[in-house]
Amino acid sequence: MAKGPDLFAAAVEERLARRAPLAARLRPRSLDEVVGQRTSSGPGGRCGC
Repeated sequence: MAKGPDLFAAAVEERLARRAPLAARLRPRSLDEVVGQRTSSGPGGRCGC
């Protein structure tokens, strides 16, 4: 039998993502998700940009 992507892997990942704590689900995953929020990414912001 050929080793390929697991048919159920995507469903398992989706289920785990839905069960993650709210803070983990809402956390920005990249700087692009923060861009435009001046309190975080502007001068004197939290990321020091």
